[in-house]
Amino acid sequence: MVTHVAVVIPCLNEQDHIATTLRSLGFGGPPPPPETDLILVDNGSTDLTWAVLGDFIEAGPPGRIHRIVEPIRGFVPPRHAGVRYAADLARQRGQSASNVLILQGDADTVYLPDYVSRMRAAARPNALMEGAIGRRRDSEEVPQSYRELELRVDAVIRDLEVDDDQETLVDDKVCGYRLSDYEAWGGLVSEYCADGSEIHAETTRMFLRARARANAERQRVDGAGALTSSRRIWEDPALYFSTAGFPRERSWVEGFRSRAGIHGGPAVEVGASRSVANNEAIRYRIGHSLVLFAILPRLVARMLDKPRPAPHALREVLAECEALTPEDLRERPGRLLTGLLEMIDAPGSPLDGLVRSLTDAVSLAIPVSLDTDREPRRSKGSRWRRSK
Repeated sequence: MVTHVAVVIPCLNEQDHIATTLRSLGFGGPPPPPETDLILVDNGSTDLTWAVLGDFIEAGPPGRIHRIVEPIRGFVPPRHAGVRYAADLARQRGQSASNVLILQGDADTVYLPDYVSRMRAAARPNALMEGAIGRRRDSEEVPQSYRELELRVDAVIRDLEVDDDQETLVDDKVCGYRLSDYEAWGGLVSEYCADGSEIHAETTRMFLRARARANAERQRVDGAGALTSSRRIWEDPALYFSTAGFPRERSWVEGFRSRAGIHGGPAVEVGASRSVANNEAIRYRIGHSLVLFAILPRLVARMLDKPRPAPHALREVLAECEALTPEDLRERPGRLLTGLLEMIDAPGSPLDGLVRSLTDAVSLAIPVSLDTDREPRRSKGSRWRRSK
C-alpha cells in the first residue's frame, strides 16, 4: 500500500467550480485525507482562480496545498508539471517514488466520499487505477431524455463492444498511478497530427504505451466515484454526442462544426421531454463508439499477442488494420488512435459500411426530425453511467 497521495488538478478559469471540487476531496472543511498533498496547477487563468486557490492554501493544513503555474496551455503541460512537482516534494521528504500515488483530478468535478482513501487502498504496482464517473445533479445537468437518447443509440453496438475489463480508454479525471510507474511508463507526452493539431486523450495514450512497454494493467476501483459537470454537453451538444464525449483534435472539430452548420450535417436537440439526433450525428456516435470500445481494444490485444475473439461484423474492419505493429503502440499511440478514428470519414471502407447499416437500424426507432427554431429546455434527472 502506498503511504502518500498527491492529487494533481489543472485549473483554467475555474473560479466558480474549483472550491466545490476541493471540498469534495476533503480540503477546506473537515480534516483532510491523511498524508495527502493537493497540487493545483494554474494554466493561465484570467479570472479569480488564482485568488480562490490562495484562500484554500491559507485555510488549509500547512504545507499540504500547493499552488503552481504552468504557462504552456494544453492538457499535457499542466498535468505533467503537477506530477513533476509531486516528484520534487517526494525527494525533499525522502519518500520513495513507489510509495507515492498520483491522482489526476478535474477542476469542475465533484468527488464522492472516501474517493482518495479508496484509490489509495487499491494502488498496486504497474497498474492504472480508475474510478467511475457520473453526471452532477445541478443547474447544468442535461435532461433525462438526453441520456435516454444516448442509451438507445449505444444499444445497437453493445454486443460488439469488449467487456469492461478489456477496455483501453481511460477517463482522465478519475484515475491514478504510482509515481514510479509514471516515470517507468514515460509519463504524459504531447503528440500531434500531421497538420499540427494536438492529439488529446493524454492518459489513454500513456496507458497504451504502458501496456506495450511494461505490460501494465488497468484496475477498476470499487466505490471510488465522481460526478462531472455537463458543461461540455451544453457548449456543443452535437459535438459531444457525436464523439461519445471523446476529445477530438482541433482540426477535426473545426471540420465537424463546418459540417454541422450546413443542411443535413450532424445535429442534436436537447429537450426536457424529448431529445433527438439526426442520422449524421447518430452515424458519428456509432463510429466513435465502435472504434473506441470495440476495435481499439481488440487491436491492442492482438498487438500484445493476446488476441480476443471478434464478432463476424468486425472481422473485415479489423483486417484493414493488419499493418499496425506493436511499435505503433509503444511510440505513436496518438497517431494510432487518430488513424482509427479517421476510418469513420472514409467512404466505402468496411467501417463506413458497418456504421451506416447500424445507423439505419437505429434511425428506424428514433425520430430524427429537428425543430431548429425551438429553444432546448433544461430539467432535472440524471443517471449513473459507466466511465468511458
